[in-house]
This record gives sequence, C-alpha cells and structure tokens, in this order.
Amino acid sequence: MSQNVLPLAGCPPEPLMNYLKALGILRLVSEQADPSARGCWRDDVFVLHSKLDGEALTKFFLDDYQPTPIVGPWAGGSGFFSRDNKKAIECLASPEAAPRCANYREVIETIQPILAQTGVKDKPTPEQKGLLLRRLRSELPENALQWMDAALVLRSDSQAFAPLLGTGGNDGRLDFSQNFMLRLLTLGIHKAAPEAAAAGWLENALCGRALPGLARAAVGQFAPGRAGGPNATQGMEGDATDNPWDFVLMIEGALLLGGAAVRRLGVGLDSKAAFPFTVRPSACGFGSSSDADPASSRGELWLPLWSRPASLAELRTLFAEGRAEVAGRPVRDGLDFARAAASLGVDRGVEQFLRLSFLKRSGKAFLAAPLGRVPVRQQPGVDLLRQLDPWLDGFRMACSDKNTPPRFKTSLRHLQTAMFEFCRYGGPRFFQAILTALGHAERELATGERFRAEKRIFPVGGLSADWIAAADDNSPEFELALALAGIHDREGKVGPLRSNLEPVQVWRNDTGALAAKWATADRAVAWNSADLCTNLAAVLRRRLMDGAKNGCTRLPLAASSLVPLDTVSRFLAGELDDQRIENLLWGLMLFPQSTGASHRPKTDEAAASAAPPLPRAFALLKLLFLPEPLLMDGLLVTIKPEPSIVTLLAAGHVGEACRLAMRRLRASGLAPLPHPRAGGVVRDTVWQELQCGGRDGLRLAAALLFPLSDQDLNRLRTLIVREATEPKLT
Repeated sequence: MSQNVLPLAGCPPEPLMNYLKALGILRLVSEQADPSARGCWRDDVFVLHSKLDGEALTKFFLDDYQPTPIVGPWAGGSGFFSRDNKKAIECLASPEAAPRCANYREVIETIQPILAQTGVKDKPTPEQKGLLLRRLRSELPENALQWMDAALVLRSDSQAFAPLLGTGGNDGRLDFSQNFMLRLLTLGIHKAAPEAAAAGWLENALCGRALPGLARAAVGQFAPGRAGGPNATQGMEGDATDNPWDFVLMIEGALLLGGAAVRRLGVGLDSKAAFPFTVRPSACGFGSSSDADPASSRGELWLPLWSRPASLAELRTLFAEGRAEVAGRPVRDGLDFARAAASLGVDRGVEQFLRLSFLKRSGKAFLAAPLGRVPVRQQPGVDLLRQLDPWLDGFRMACSDKNTPPRFKTSLRHLQTAMFEFCRYGGPRFFQAILTALGHAERELATGERFRAEKRIFPVGGLSADWIAAADDNSPEFELALALAGIHDREGKVGPLRSNLEPVQVWRNDTGALAAKWATADRAVAWNSADLCTNLAAVLRRRLMDGAKNGCTRLPLAASSLVPLDTVSRFLAGELDDQRIENLLWGLMLFPQSTGASHRPKTDEAAASAAPPLPRAFALLKLLFLPEPLLMDGLLVTIKPEPSIVTLLAAGHVGEACRLAMRRLRASGLAPLPHPRAGGVVRDTVWQELQCGGRDGLRLAAALLFPLSDQDLNRLRTLIVREATEPKLT
C-alpha cells in the first residue's frame, strides 16, 4: 500500500511540547493503526509517512485512540489520595467509561488495593515512596511501567528523576499524570463520542490551524510561551493556556524517552546521565549564559532531529541507546555533547540536535528554555580537545568551589564557550578562540599563586603542536605571535619565552609535548599588566641580562618560526592589532614548536608590496640583536649587543640608540652608512636628527625581538653597511 506524506504544521520542533507531540503521534499511529508508519523532520515540521491520509488520521484520534495509562500514585496530587481531586480517576475507572479506556481501568484497579495494603492514604513519605515504587514495578502491567521508566529510575536506596518530567512526573504541585487524565476528560475520550470541540482542537494540534482561544490550563515546563506569568499577554500577568490534545500527545511522546533508563544506569554516572540525551547543564553556547545558570537548571536535554523517515522501532533504538560519547567516555554536560556531535560520536542519521535547558523561572517553576541547535558534522580539530581534558577536569573541579574567585570562573566559562562555539561552527578562527581563552586562563593562574597552590592546579601542558596548525588563520597577528612564542635559547641556559611571561619551568615529555610546573625559584618573569610593546621590550632586556649572567655564547633569541619583513613593517606602522597579538602569544606559548629548522611563512607578494616602508633605524638596530653571527661574504661576523639601546628606545632617544649601534657595527669590522667618502668625513651625527615620541621608540624596541630569516637579515645588512638603492626606506 502506498504511503501518504503528511506534513504536520502543528508539530514544529520547538517548543518542547511540540517536539514531544510529534513523537506521540508517530508512536500511537504505529502501535494502534499503522505499523508501517514513519516520521522525520523537514523544513522545521514533522512529516508523517503513513497509509492513513489526513481524514483517517483525524478519525483515528477522535474515535479509536486508546490512551496509555499514565498514572503516578507515588506523588501527592496524582488523584489517588484523600486530599486529591479524584474526578479523573473515578471517570476513567468507571464501568461506564468507553471501551478505549479499558487499560486505564485495569491499571487503576490494580493500584488501589496496593495503596490500601501498604497503608498509604496521603502523599507518601520518602520511606513509603521507596517501598511503594518497588511494589508498583513488580505488580503493574507493562503498559503502565512506561510512564514510570520515563519519569524516574529506581536505585538501591533512592530514585533518580528525569529532568524532562520534573521530579518523578510532576513539576512542583503540577502533577503531569493527573493533568493528562483531566485533559482526556476535557476531550471526552472516556465517553462514547468525543466532545464537540475535540475535532477543532485536534486540527489545531496537527495542522496548526488557528483557534479563537485555548483552554485555561497549566502546561508546566513544556511550552514557555503558554506558561503564563509576567509579560505573557496584555496586562501584568497572563493565564496559562493549552490545547488539550497538545498536552495528551506530548505526554504520550515523552514515553519514548524512557524505557531503557534502568538498564542504562551505570556505576559512576550521575542520575541525569541515565536518561536518553540528558546531561548536566553547561553555562556556555548561548548569549545570556552565566555561572549561575547550571546551578538553577535541572539539566540539559539534546533532542535529535533527522530528515530520513524512521520507524517507531528505529526511534526506540535511538532513544534507548540515547547517549553520546566523547574521547571514549559518556558525555557529562552540554559541552561534552557538542564535542560528541562535532566528532560524529552519536548515532548516525541524526543531522542536528535541539538543545534545551530546564531553567528556574522567576524563582517559581522550571521552563524548558531552547538554547539553539548544534549540527552533527565532522569538525577537524575536535579530537585535539581530548588532550586538554586532564587539565580541564582539574580546573573545573577547582572552580566548582563556591569560594572560587570570580575571575577564575569567568576564565573557565570563556574557555568552555569557545570550545562549544568551535564544535558548532568549526574553522581556524573559532579554534583560535579556544587557544586565546586557554591562554587567558593560564594568565589568571600565573597571577593567582595562592589559588593554584590550594587547588593544586598545574600549568597547561601535554598539548601537541597540531593545535598550532588548527588555529592558523594566516593573519599577520598570528604570524607574529607564533614567532614570539617559539623564542628560546639553543644552549639551554635560559628558559623559553614562556618563562618570561609566567613563573614556569618547561620541558618536553616522552611524546614531545610540553610539560610544565610552577617555578618557585629563579623566576625570569618580565611581563606585567602593561601594553604589548612595553612588555616585549622588557622581555628583550631580561633575556639579554639572563644570557650574560648565564654565560651564553649566543643571544638567547633563537626561534622556531620567523617573521617576514613586511609584517614587521606593518607592526612598526601600528597597522596590526596589538591586543590580539598578545592574546595569541599567551595561547601559542603553551604548545611545542620545532627546535630544528625554522618555519618561515609563505611570502605574500601582494601584502609585501602594500606594506609601509621599513624604518632605516630598525634595519640598523636589528643587526645588534641576533641569535647567531652575521654571515658576510662567507665569513661569520659577531656583533656585540648593547643592552642600553633598549632603554634609550623606550625613552624615545632613537638617534642616540642609533649612534651607539653605528659604533658597535664599526667595532665589529663593518663600515656602516653614512661612511667616509673620498674627501669626506664620518657623519654619525646625522642620527641625532632622528627623533620620535616615546611610544614610537618603544615599538621599535619591541620589534627587535622578532626573529628574521637569514635572507631578510642580509637585506637589512645591505641597507646599512653599503650603499643600496633598491629597498624603500623612511
């Protein structure tokens, strides 16, 4: 038999009520009318594939639908106790009720003697509740246990509740089972024929056709827009509204998110992880997130969306095994789930997940707040994040203390948000955001000696160089930061540049990754809260001093990556983003670089031609700050540095700094320009005319730290030690 394709406009994936309603329609049609039915999501609408056409579907629900016995006799307000509203129980259990309610009547008649035998006449105490639940599980019919499995999990000494269904099938005083039964009465399901309004309500529920108004009824957390309260409508507060069919079909659909919960509860997993696609909340991935959000949330629910028609059996398998994995372990929170989705560690066939968090509203009830959607697709680089897990777990644990200073919690949230956004969007810029957020967290720890000591937090380590490639966006800022991060001493007598930014001792472990520990002595930190240029100049002074103190035969300015001259020119002209360079530097210093052959970025001819002229002062001064002797005509020329030059530049005395450099070059056997001409005189005094502001001089001092290739150094040499007309100079 051919199948009809029925787009159900009344069943978009949001809010949660509509998503569950779609599941309920497919479940009921498959179980009671058409076993071949299929369903999928297309253009944000649930599409039902069934032998039933639209008219037959309507007739099925109005005349033939047999409600699943949804009962919660373990909670007050369920209709089974002396103070409860018993109208629904009495009507559904009545012999006069319609035959379609026979299952309901059987279940109610099974429960009532159990309550009488156990002596539970009112809301059970915690002790009574545990005993009652175990007896109900052993004696209730299978169709009644579906609700119990969806609402809670029995453990040896307690119960675990599914955030989807509140605290065991109720949200505060709103009992879902009682309200389900009352909706059935409103629709007239217990009668020989449904109520006259039931057909219009059904058309609204299935097709989204507008109605003059909805009934006044509580909907709980499932539809925030219908929950009432402040600003819900005109006036100060509005009433909760509901279509009875929406609530009934929603509860019927919620049963698919249970079933296997008991079998899936494992050792070491918290209660939320026992339910399909349910994890701990995470304060990342949405604009209004804050550190307080996880504490005010029952958990997160990640609902799968698929476009290939799936049968009820396939969906049962999907939800029964409804879990995701990351790094070989079950996901724990929203961030883990985003990583799993990005690494395809979820069931195939799912194209995206709808993320919801059950957040407390105005100090009252909870609402299922949508937090966006996350696509399921492979994001290159996601697997690298597992390298960070050991350190990140420790940092999370440290920040879980309520007395943790806010700056550390903020750093953690920014890092987790960056990881989440990368999992969602991918690409070097989003991965770069992870790197900079990680560097910021490291920077906070570097100045939080007491906190890191108390919490035993180590510096970031164990990360591979693959992170660098994943974050490389080919920007000049990244180019500069990478080159700076790789500065080291080939003799090993002076620490890497990282030791000038934070108090650490760094070494390579057996895998080649960097390992680090906090330094307690011989600290070489020169970095502070000043701007980038001030700090780079301070680092240069410190490395020159440490090199001299430790007897280095070469300046400790060796590098693993190099900077092209056009990038240096742009930096000196103030065209680059200093703050971004600084942020990238703090991140990139955490990763190992090759200590062998230096990496040189590809030359961008267009960028080189558009770069501003290189200041001649830089060409002169840079020759005094080289990690290796200068190669000239096959000979190595060692040029002794002059540390006072950095101080002079910082004070804006560029001319005086250049005069000193000229003397050093001449003492090394070079003939710098200007030079004696035939019948002329030495004109070193021309450099006294070169003056600039302190900030410009400081930027020039900072640039002296940038590592250059031999080719570029030779270009600088030709500008200084002999006449040359080809380069453009200021």
